Amino acid sequence: MPFDTAALEAALRTRCVGRRLLFAETMSSTNQTLLEAAKAGRAVCGMVALCERQTAGRGRQRRLWHSPAGLNLYFSVLWESRQPPERMPQLAMVAALALREALDAAAPEARIGLKWPNDLWDGAGRKLSGILCECPPWQGETRQAVIGIGVNVNAAREDFPPELAATAGSLRLATGRRLIRETLLGNILNLWEMKILEWEASAGFTAFTAEWEAHDILKGRTIAVDMPGGKILHGKVLGVDERGLLRLQGADGAVATVTAGDVHLHVE
Repeated sequence: MPFDTAALEAALRTRCVGRRLLFAETMSSTNQTLLEAAKAGRAVCGMVALCERQTAGRGRQRRLWHSPAGLNLYFSVLWESRQPPERMPQLAMVAALALREALDAAAPEARIGLKWPNDLWDGAGRKLSGILCECPPWQGETRQAVIGIGVNVNAAREDFPPELAATAGSLRLATGRRLIRETLLGNILNLWEMKILEWEASAGFTAFTAEWEAHDILKGRTIAVDMPGGKILHGKVLGVDERGLLRLQGADGAVATVTAGDVHLHVE
């Protein structure tokens, strides 16, 4: 069914997030739409870009995000903050927490967990969602961030290309039922605003570490991290620190903090 923006509006309980909506059937990417709006001075805090289909959807490391029409959620939120630059990447992790809570409420049988830094996986080890945070150049004390989210909601197995068949999941595949996308997105945005305001009032990620670790699918597992520049780290995940960085214990017992990288699970 076509997305009903009036039903989304009815589901919102926010003060600003989602109250300004840019909707189109097709966008190159929702992040790009908001980045262009910000550059042109047309963006406001809480603005959401939403579409039914992306022609150039992107994930982390500029990977393409498969975006079939009319099945899933592809949206971005623009947020403005006076927090220091080093805190801005935490926005994606806060978004992941809000997203996990909303998806869990709608589909508890999916057993959704968090994979650092900001992916959501179902209990079968399939990726349900990805998040991409981009910060346009800023002037003055107020910084802008665009947080793009793709959620596989009602996609069936045949809706994924062969190269994603083994790794991609959806809420429909995890539960055996279709979900109402408008209600789901409304709940996501409601929780997102609540958590982001809590983050703004905090001094770090400490207020969220317990919640993160309660749903962390990596904690206690041995992983490899492909670091920027080609270096690979191996170790056991101890959790996240007060900045949201990954804590990794090497074979020699030394603990490193990882700021960015692609995580791969070791076969155990």
